[in-house]
Amino acid sequence: MGGDNLRDLVGEVYDEYITNEVPIHLLHISGGGQETNFKLVDRNFVKEHFKSVPDEIYGEFRSEWLVDREGSIKARVKEKLKYAIFSHRWLPKEPSYQDISKEPMKVRADLEPGWEKLQEFCRKAKDDHGCEFAWSDICCIDKTSSAELDESIRSMFRWYRNSHICIVHLSETADLAALGRQQENGAQTDIWFTRGWTLQELLAPSQIKFYGTEWEPLIPLNESKTDRVSKRIMLNIEKITHIPLKDLQLFIPGTNRVPEKMLWASKRRTTRIEDIAYCLIGIFDVSVMIAYGEGNRAFFRLMEEIMKRYDKWDVFLWSGRCSHYNTALPYAPRCYPVGYTEMPVKRRHTADNEGEMNTAIYKIGDSLFALTNHGLRVKVLLLGVELEDITDESHNSRCLSFKHAEFRVQVRHIGAKREPRTTVWAVGVLDYWVDVSGNGFIDGIRKEPFTAFLLSKDGHASPLDARWKKEMTENVIKIQPGRGHVGHPLIQLYIR
Repeated sequence: MGGDNLRDLVGEVYDEYITNEVPIHLLHISGGGQETNFKLVDRNFVKEHFKSVPDEIYGEFRSEWLVDREGSIKARVKEKLKYAIFSHRWLPKEPSYQDISKEPMKVRADLEPGWEKLQEFCRKAKDDHGCEFAWSDICCIDKTSSAELDESIRSMFRWYRNSHICIVHLSETADLAALGRQQENGAQTDIWFTRGWTLQELLAPSQIKFYGTEWEPLIPLNESKTDRVSKRIMLNIEKITHIPLKDLQLFIPGTNRVPEKMLWASKRRTTRIEDIAYCLIGIFDVSVMIAYGEGNRAFFRLMEEIMKRYDKWDVFLWSGRCSHYNTALPYAPRCYPVGYTEMPVKRRHTADNEGEMNTAIYKIGDSLFALTNHGLRVKVLLLGVELEDITDESHNSRCLSFKHAEFRVQVRHIGAKREPRTTVWAVGVLDYWVDVSGNGFIDGIRKEPFTAFLLSKDGHASPLDARWKKEMTENVIKIQPGRGHVGHPLIQLYIR
């Protein structure tokens, strides 16, 4: 590439990176130590501050030959335009965008806790990590602008990932030993591990540093500037959060392993109900419109987006309260079961038994399910069951016992009571095997039980009516047939 063309490319990549990959507003930090000051700036300020960077990068690459020159330039721009990003638990009184935008902030000793925390963050960003710029969610988003709030929430995972360092303040953890004690039964967990937004703040950054209550790093800086690859910290966090070490050390976002990722979010809370969905946008790498005021519909829309790109039956492996908008979808992440991991699929020549051989040979479940205007369209192995008994009734739950020729199943049914005499009951098996003729089957040879929905419809409805309702149950329904083989043509249902 000629010199002029390369210079133009560097300039274009530089401009595009600032416009698309850098937060809308940042804090510019000056001074250091007890003389640390900071002021709110925008992308134009950042662009002007780093105006020498394009020439520096041009000088580095002008004599080099690179296969992906644009990618290499972007990576170099990211290294040059470094900023620190903050992860913390909000306090009752935090400085807002409007507070910070009034004038440059100078170090003071008489600050309220929220201001003092922001001041310490800026000091650590500058003194410990050499960052002249920093970003904090409390004051770098103009929340009075719906457009800016929308862009910030959609971009936040990327902003954390692009940061030079993510500084985490664990306000209830004094040191590394205190972090280790939080994995013990009955021990109090630092509130940082219980909030929804801090899940992506834990996973997204390429580099992360944990500071304790008094702003001392849990691992000294002279040992490591980043804790991302430190097993001393990450093994403790693995036990606290149930997130595998491999994900803590290198997380790749995407619409995979849905039940497992939902489990990570299941014990976390957000003040705004919509945020339990919005804080997962980056983790699943989907785009969802931000609309505060919509309530739990936000999580339903998140599930809609995930299902457009996910084709495994285990997205339906949940129990408890259902969505208001479709009974086949869960109300919240906490509906997914603890401890689920994907069933390993062995190759045919390594299968140890007939069940593993079937899993290797045959397709499992329906991979073409979709949400439609009639409800969830999905193929199941539909097995009619007879209600045998109703026991242990309370005002909003009851124990139901069902029988089939090859199995019995007992479930705790929750929600509205169904009239047994006018209800048709069935179980819709989700993780059936599909044989060469396209029929579904289950068999007692498999060690793991099969998973099913409890389905119902009005007994007066036409037998041709394919619309069913998924009934809410306290636990995921598991079916373990006898040694017999149960197989039928698959039925396409619409679950509303």
